[in-house]
Amino acid sequence: MTNIDKNQNLEVVKSFYAALGKGDIPTVLSMLTDDAQWDMPHPREIVPFGGVWSGKGEVKKFFQVMHDTVKVKGFDLQEFLADKDKVIVIGKMKGVAIPTGKEYENDLVAVWTVENGKIKGMRDFMDTVQGIEAFTT
Repeated sequence: MTNIDKNQNLEVVKSFYAALGKGDIPTVLSMLTDDAQWDMPHPREIVPFGGVWSGKGEVKKFFQVMHDTVKVKGFDLQEFLADKDKVIVIGKMKGVAIPTGKEYENDLVAVWTVENGKIKGMRDFMDTVQGIEAFTT
């Protein structure tokens, strides 16, 4: 893989975050492969957007569930690293769990897989304790 490919993958992920930041879910979904997979480390029975979401339809459902259950107050994306088909993002996320009204902030490391200019997957390694406590009454 050339540096150009790594840079293109990096731009795909940055464009994804830009669209997500605007709430432009149609653009977000258009950037995914049909078999995209989202992997969030939280247990879904506690944090509704947790678990593995497979396929574009499931990922769309993930965004709807997240929208319905979390008021995202911000992302602080501090580092982007790219190699081969992976882009790694290191940062922080701040939100409010809508069911409980509890605010939380956690560190995150997201590992993105990009294939032919589209996002094939995202695996998040965020601090689950913060999210679980925020969603627990």
